[in-house]
Amino acid sequence: MKTFISLSLAILLTAMIGIVAHAQTGYPKAKDQYVNDFARLLTANDRGAIRTALAKFRDETGVHAVVVTIQTVNAYGTGEQTIESFGANLFNKWGIGDRQRNDGALILVAVKDRKVRIELGSGYGKSYNAQMQSVIDQQMLPHFKRKYYSLGILEGTNSVVRILSERASTAALSLAPTPTPTIWDSSVSSTSDSGGGLPLSVILGGVIVAVLGLIWYARSRQRRCPSCRVDMGRLDGSAEDQYLSDGQKLEKSLGSVDYQVWQCPKCGDHYLQGRPRWLSSFAGCHSCGYRAMKVSEVITVHPTELTPGEKQIYKECYQCGFRRRDMVILPILPPSTVHTQSSYDHSQSSMFGANDFGSGTSSTSGFDSGSSSLDSGSSSSGSFGGGSSSGDGASGSW
Repeated sequence: MKTFISLSLAILLTAMIGIVAHAQTGYPKAKDQYVNDFARLLTANDRGAIRTALAKFRDETGVHAVVVTIQTVNAYGTGEQTIESFGANLFNKWGIGDRQRNDGALILVAVKDRKVRIELGSGYGKSYNAQMQSVIDQQMLPHFKRKYYSLGILEGTNSVVRILSERASTAALSLAPTPTPTIWDSSVSSTSDSGGGLPLSVILGGVIVAVLGLIWYARSRQRRCPSCRVDMGRLDGSAEDQYLSDGQKLEKSLGSVDYQVWQCPKCGDHYLQGRPRWLSSFAGCHSCGYRAMKVSEVITVHPTELTPGEKQIYKECYQCGFRRRDMVILPILPPSTVHTQSSYDHSQSSMFGANDFGSGTSSTSGFDSGSSSLDSGSSSSGSFGGGSSSGDGASGSW
């Protein structure tokens, strides 16, 4: 009897081990065609902003990019030991990008491994590896080191979209028909030159150059110590951080404020100057005052010719944790407007500032992009194009 019980327990234990091993063997199954946050690193706002940006990117260029977060590459029993091999095989397993062009992109973060990978389709070759490495080093790793994973993924995604959008635009222009050249008739005089004065464009250009020159001079001119009356030296990099508060260091990391610290070589006094950057996507926080508040907008109810709409404005400060959600009523559409789903875009505050990312809601359309499931297999969404990667891209660790 005792032997029978021991044998039964051994068989049951073996079966349970087999079930667990089977459940965690194989690459994760895509739950969404744009964002698969298996490690749950993204905030709800950032997940919606990323998905909307990637959907608009695909609509405008035909290029399919996907964001994936996992805990570790070892969690799936694939035998992969590096994020490079895991990323390339996951890319090919899902078939990201167009089958003919092979122009897809995968942004993969393995948080417990402390590694990130941007995998590119084989259509790019090695020409974009350096730019992807720059995105990782400058836009993602600084945030990851401070455990701002959601922000780093958002900023990195925006940079990838911008770079690959420029490539898609260049390719589209190369295929466009050559316009017929205009033949200049010297016998016809221009009305802008008839008065003998300078063209308005030249005048405006001169004003712009003068203003930019004054701004540059104000920012870079030599400072003098008010006590010693000697020239102060400007500190660089980590040397200036000792004079910045934690909030100011965060503003510097986010790129929302440009700080300059000047120090007197004789008495040691220093002068701190901070200038907000015009194109930053961060606003001043209502609570702590630092320019570390991300603002995003989502249309929850689209207006029609008969009913108004609603827009939710989300505000979140990365310095003090302040959060607020405001609801704004959108006016009824004028009768002459042909209303479609894309009449009101979902503008998300990102590196593009207040520009709209594109149409469609930030809903996951029935997909559970935040799932931590370890289901294996190929994509079941039916929206992947069968693209492949040959291992090009870039990696980083923190």
